[in-house]
Amino acid sequence: MDPATLRGDAARIAFWINTYNERLLGFLAERPRSGHLFRHRRLFRREAFEIGGLAYTLDVIEHGLLRLNARPPYSPRRLLRPGDPRLGAAPSQLDPRIHFALNCGARSCPPVRRYSATGLDDELDRAARSYVAAESSLDRARGELELPGVIKLYRADFGPDAELVELAASSIGGADGEWLREHRQELRLRFARFDWHMVPASG
Repeated sequence: MDPATLRGDAARIAFWINTYNERLLGFLAERPRSGHLFRHRRLFRREAFEIGGLAYTLDVIEHGLLRLNARPPYSPRRLLRPGDPRLGAAPSQLDPRIHFALNCGARSCPPVRRYSATGLDDELDRAARSYVAAESSLDRARGELELPGVIKLYRADFGPDAELVELAASSIGGADGEWLREHRQELRLRFARFDWHMVPASG
């Protein structure tokens, strides 16, 4: 198939998230799953597969397409040059909730789920809320909210601090969620350390 023929951002985002997660799991199934993920960067940068006659790596899917050709973390340049035909399969807008759906095999990654074009907004919303609730912590005494490390890693993709506080409040819910909304002006934000160690294979 030619992914550039997919109509609408929801169809393209769902397709690329599912493709990324499935290919990553396939790559990992063929290799030992231990140690630090940075030791396996070749998986993301050079292991390519063909779709519609064009070659895609995992980095191209994440940064070149889903992040609209933004620079990858720790990289000085964009992955795709202007006019690259693969850009024709990218969505028109960045949805930062993709970071709560893409699984790179590290311990701090969100769980793998299946996403659909028809239900994408609700599915990404549930993924974001469950991940943020699980990976955040609130210290009322210090007035500090610790958010997931993936948000710091891709800070430029997310909105202002006020939007992050609201995301945490709606995700955590209950009394802590209300406390966050009441104290959002004086709240200090911190970010958890992202754990790059690989998740061992089950079984």
